[in-house]
Amino acid sequence: MTIHKGLKLRHIRAFLDTVEAGGVSAAARKQGISQPALSKTLSEMEEMLGGALLERRGRRLHMTPAGETFRRHAIQALHELEAGAAALSGDGAGDVVNVGALPTVAGSFFPGVALAFTRSRPGIRLSISTGPNLYLLDRIRSGALDLMIGRMPAAADMPGLRFDFLYEEEVILAARRGHPFAQASAAEALRHCDLILPTRGAIIRRIVDDYLGAQGITEPRCTIETVSLATGLGLLENSDMLWFISRGVIARELDSGQLISLPLTAQFMSGAVGLTMKREMTERPEIVHLTEMLHEAARIRETTT
Repeated sequence: MTIHKGLKLRHIRAFLDTVEAGGVSAAARKQGISQPALSKTLSEMEEMLGGALLERRGRRLHMTPAGETFRRHAIQALHELEAGAAALSGDGAGDVVNVGALPTVAGSFFPGVALAFTRSRPGIRLSISTGPNLYLLDRIRSGALDLMIGRMPAAADMPGLRFDFLYEEEVILAARRGHPFAQASAAEALRHCDLILPTRGAIIRRIVDDYLGAQGITEPRCTIETVSLATGLGLLENSDMLWFISRGVIARELDSGQLISLPLTAQFMSGAVGLTMKREMTERPEIVHLTEMLHEAARIRETTT
């Protein structure tokens, strides 16, 4: 099937704006036209393409399966047109995607995706920030970050934001290779060893506190709190301390045998990892492409672990 000769750029923008806004009225206001005019444009488009792209559910419009397919290709087509126009005008070098990466993905899961993304989008620059969860959430709300990758924030921190699930990841109890309690149970090791706990602002802190409480440990032997790989690794290598930390933070050290994990035998010691972004954020083509690559990397991860 060839594209209908009557299909114009205004049709595509009308469709994408309507999807983003969740309704014709809001999309018409964004475009500065009347609602009937935008509705007519959408009807023309569906007629030319030979099927419904949108359907109403309650007060909002949602994409049909055909609409989802067309949207993916439409975003890509607009991206190529914009890139071409930028190349002719010399304005293409400043396109930046600002990403916040929490420790659980910063050293293991995300770098591979970041490399693949920059190779597939040579005109786009990735600016990657790290830091505490609440700091990165504030930067999302201010517009300084486009999205954050990491643990799912607490419900109290989610107003105005949305979370897109990627995969589940466990919290583990880590120790150096050759630790004297390497063959002991976690319960026994916890009675004899000093602990490094996640900082109180870390998302995984509550998971760890719940686990310790279930073990009857209300006052753990802890003098240091951190989720920093460099700090935690240095402490473990030079002591018999144990560290509660997300597996993703120390994935390479576990794979190399530099660190080990003591079995916790607790199913609740895991949580969701995914993307956090503004609920009504504008889906720029390069951000859509990055999120698709992250989902694909997560699917591959799940099939190989």
